[in-house]
Amino acid sequence: MIPPPVLWTVVVLGVIAIGYYLIQVFEEPVVRAHQIDLFAYRVAGERVLDGISLYDTPLIGTTKGVFEFVYSPFSALAFIPVVVLSGTWFTVIGSLINFAIMAGVVWLALSWLGYVRDARLAVFSVAVAGVLLWCEPIRQTVIFGQVNLVLLALVMVDLALPDRVRWKGVLIGIAAGIKLIPAFFVLYLLVTKRFRAAAVAGAAFVGTVVLGFLFLPKDSWQFWTGAFLDPARVGVPDHPANETLKGMIARTLGVGPAQQLLWLALAGAVAVIGLLLARRLSLGGRELAAVLVCGLVSTAVSPFSWPHHWVWLGLLLVYLLHLSLRRGAVFDRFALAVTWLVSMGGVLALFGSPVPTVMDIPSWGHLGVLYHNVYVWLVVAIFVVVLLRIRKENARLAELESALR
Repeated sequence: MIPPPVLWTVVVLGVIAIGYYLIQVFEEPVVRAHQIDLFAYRVAGERVLDGISLYDTPLIGTTKGVFEFVYSPFSALAFIPVVVLSGTWFTVIGSLINFAIMAGVVWLALSWLGYVRDARLAVFSVAVAGVLLWCEPIRQTVIFGQVNLVLLALVMVDLALPDRVRWKGVLIGIAAGIKLIPAFFVLYLLVTKRFRAAAVAGAAFVGTVVLGFLFLPKDSWQFWTGAFLDPARVGVPDHPANETLKGMIARTLGVGPAQQLLWLALAGAVAVIGLLLARRLSLGGRELAAVLVCGLVSTAVSPFSWPHHWVWLGLLLVYLLHLSLRRGAVFDRFALAVTWLVSMGGVLALFGSPVPTVMDIPSWGHLGVLYHNVYVWLVVAIFVVVLLRIRKENARLAELESALR
């Protein structure tokens, strides 16, 4: 149960957050709700209907690497319904859908954690989603009309299903068919020995590829034989907004074969460690924490992740809020405050700062490598905390076993 003081505090903060966000949208709609990525999705849907190639030219403009279509042909088929949106409804529906999905994800996460599914939880979830409008990945996703929250919701709903459900894995396969990164969760299903769900996810993914070839054979051939591996379609690895291990290495050490090998080694190590930690958390009954670790790790090891790809940070804040409600949870409250500080977006401007996030603060000495890559370092910190807590739990278990002998 959510303590009444916490409930009403979050509700008040949520109302203020939503209200002020709407004020900004009405004052600067072109800046605060431009939905430029949703517009690109609409262009992709139009190209499908008009029989125009998805990959020969950028969706918007003519500059190589800017607004290239980087998703699969199947995703373009899924974007066809967006074609009917236009004018004010385009902006309103694009923004509201992402906000509604965020509220639904919060509700699902809290339900997963054992909170009673009643009207209070629904109100609380909407309020939390309102506060998360000021979390930079969520804020950017809503402003740009991005698809990240849709993918997160597909993965969350799938993994929340009981393992006995025969079609568990389908939604993960569909998410991977839209954007390849969610395929990381197939590895998670494998390491947690949910082989049937992993097979279903793999089959669903293959189904999306087949559908692409059936309806868009030329584009499918072009995408799967090279376009999806072309880094120039997304952006150069040392781009300031590439919040990944590869981006950090490129900005710190440069771009070249040695740096590429270093990234592959580090990304592989981080992926393995993340999967092993997630497996341990899952076996310990902390499924949401395991899913969170996988979501954050998959984003960190991706070749290119814009800040709005890190929507898992919004879910991390929800989980830390849950942990903070426990009596004596001093460290968890500290972790919640730190995570909010590094992931908030637009809040600094309220205090006169010229930059919207911590990541945008100009480099001061060599400290820029820390706060310009803060999301990556946050994943490292999560690894350390989870490892320490597992070690502590092992020590307690050893003491208990010794006492029972």
